Amino acid sequence: MTEKIQDTIQKISRNIVRVGEGLRMERSKNEILQEEIDRKNEQLTAEASAIGLLKEEIESLKSALHLAENKVVEVPVPVKGKNEQEIDELVKEIEFCIEQLKQS
Repeated sequence: MTEKIQDTIQKISRNIVRVGEGLRMERSKNEILQEEIDRKNEQLTAEASAIGLLKEEIESLKSALHLAENKVVEVPVPVKGKNEQEIDELVKEIEFCIEQLKQS
């Protein structure tokens, strides 16, 4: 009976060692996964910050666009001028008047 108890104790001992090794491996995996989660959370925070900055920039651009759309642009209206023929006639008339004044 003592031998049977010894065998049972050895089986239990081997099982404890196996469970302990499995537990250490799982803890190691857990640490690696936790580090990855931490890195992903940092990336998520950085991306959220970048998104916030982009949203601010979008709002700023929308505001600038709205101001530009509402801005009144004054385009100078070309002054209707005399055509060349009318100008030539006026020059001739002025020259005629000057000649008349010279003769008087």
